[in-house]
Amino acid sequence: MSYSLRTRQGLLVAVGIAYVFVLAWFNRQPIPTATLVHETDSSLRLRETGAGRLGSGNRDMYWLEPARYLDDRDGQAQSVVDIDAGLLHIRLHTEYRTARPHEPLGGLLKVYRKRLRFATHAAREDAWELLFAERLPGLVRRAHLDRTRLRNDDGSYAPRNLAVLYYMPHNETAAYRVRTYELESLQRSAGFERAVQLAGAQWWERARDVGAAEAALHAQHIADTLQLCPDDSQDVADSVYAGRGFSRCVGPSGLALRTVDFPLPGALEVLEFSLRGRTLLYSRLNDVVRFRMLELAAAANGTLLGAGAGAVQTQGPDVTELLRDIGAQSFLAQLASTRPGGGVDVFQAHGSTASDTFYFSFSLLQNTTLARRWIHEDVKRYRLPVHQQFSGLSRDELRLVNDAPLVDQAGLASVFYFKATDIIVAVDTQWFRDHGSADVAQLQRVRESRPPYISTLNSPVAVNMTLDDSGALLALSTVDDELFVFARARASATRRILDYRRYFADASLRAWTATERVSSVDALDEGDSDAFNWKLVLTWQPPTQMPAVPWDDGFISPENPFPATQRLVARALPQPTTACLRFLRFEPAQFAAGAATAATAGDTAVVRVAALSVAGRLRMWELDSHQQDPHVLWPFIAEHWGLLFILGAVVACCVYNERRWA
Repeated sequence: MSYSLRTRQGLLVAVGIAYVFVLAWFNRQPIPTATLVHETDSSLRLRETGAGRLGSGNRDMYWLEPARYLDDRDGQAQSVVDIDAGLLHIRLHTEYRTARPHEPLGGLLKVYRKRLRFATHAAREDAWELLFAERLPGLVRRAHLDRTRLRNDDGSYAPRNLAVLYYMPHNETAAYRVRTYELESLQRSAGFERAVQLAGAQWWERARDVGAAEAALHAQHIADTLQLCPDDSQDVADSVYAGRGFSRCVGPSGLALRTVDFPLPGALEVLEFSLRGRTLLYSRLNDVVRFRMLELAAAANGTLLGAGAGAVQTQGPDVTELLRDIGAQSFLAQLASTRPGGGVDVFQAHGSTASDTFYFSFSLLQNTTLARRWIHEDVKRYRLPVHQQFSGLSRDELRLVNDAPLVDQAGLASVFYFKATDIIVAVDTQWFRDHGSADVAQLQRVRESRPPYISTLNSPVAVNMTLDDSGALLALSTVDDELFVFARARASATRRILDYRRYFADASLRAWTATERVSSVDALDEGDSDAFNWKLVLTWQPPTQMPAVPWDDGFISPENPFPATQRLVARALPQPTTACLRFLRFEPAQFAAGAATAATAGDTAVVRVAALSVAGRLRMWELDSHQQDPHVLWPFIAEHWGLLFILGAVVACCVYNERRWA
């Protein structure tokens, strides 16, 4: 074999190896990976509701919340989870078929609970326990969980409330009602002991034998007459929930949440709906005003009272021609406000298409007590030229343009993720007073951030979002079930993840009372940033990634400024298994001796991110036990072994060809 032949063969092999090293280097993870510390076993899955019981327009909604927080100490906002009370998993079906002749469809809400000792001790994880199930008498249109937990005058925290909007059509009109569930009011249902005596102590076990018709009839009877739930893990439960006489039932623990119903005046279709504290905000189709607000009656501790206590209505600004644009995107959110005279601050996002341009903006609406006048202040405005291509956008692209953003609010912080513009907007309510002055001004600080690594072909659109109670941490999950954790603080980025909470103003501190009648807006110029912008600090990917999402760019002009992530085809989107996210805060003292935690002697909390799947499985990540993977080549080989096999075969063929024709 000649020297030149060996040189050419060695060069081919060297080029192939160098190519692999270059690919592995550029494929490395630049952001540390969060440590997955717990994942529910597949045997603890929740039973899925039969598809035949759900309407064609059904949308399932999920929430994951602590059942109770530990008592606050020294008036500080701790938000520490009570591990003995556990977690609540709330699942809502917006359209559920029923056997009632005049009510073909309605809503169904189920609340589960799981103890949390497995998260802090070396204990076995229990299955979800059904607490209660309830039928709503009409189709569910909207639902909103208020977990801001604002401080009351006595220093306590207002309760969390889940508000469900449903409507009941009658002849040529429809009545809209709101039902609220107070999460802090989990208590024994009235008459539970008496019902168990009548049904027998073994009523739950007897209902398990679904193979016998007698057991199924027994389960239906005790649910209708005694309001005792069947075994939710059996298919017969769907028939019980759809029964004509069924309204609600409780599980073996006999616990249920306190509910209050409120009627909404009028019969126009409700478009937007949210609850913050005791204020209900909603807008209607073809209404003469932009929105309406109901100030609900509440006790001193924030507990909502019944509808008979009365409610005070406030009307928003009049509708202008700009808000009547066909195909316009619109969204409203309440912000914290202590301005005198019941001042209201509302965050508004609005998008519309005029000619060949899509306009998108967000602004602050606030009322003044003088002459009941509303002030509209623009914060940001975007102009996205789409030329003649807008009419050719796919259905999924139009959905991304017109869908409402992902929203989460905690304390005095509000976060919005807008899919069309691919930005995260954070709004924080603050108060300040000049030295030596008695006047207190209210400030709404607005910051925009474009999340890195979300807008890539490997990480399509975010579908879930949650905000930490301190307002310093944010988690997003995508359709590929990838996790992204962001942070913001006055501290440098070299600090530990949990240190962001210490250097960020606690969002649950008691608000000041403003004296100025108008709120100020603090926004940065385009391209500027400060310590209050979001920075990506952690990522996580499932061990087995889903196949790449096909893209269809055939009808999109290169001048179209929409991110590549928006160029999806609806039928090609994978279905995410993550239903919702939640930050959980523990104290180091809650962990068993010898348990692995990231807490040190100087730490005040251990914060974990919990993800709930549609099947009821949990994943938990530890934020401060992450590490940068020092290996670059081997993870790339393990993940792309098929590509490397083909590359090796090509190099081998080239080497053989050189030898054959030498």
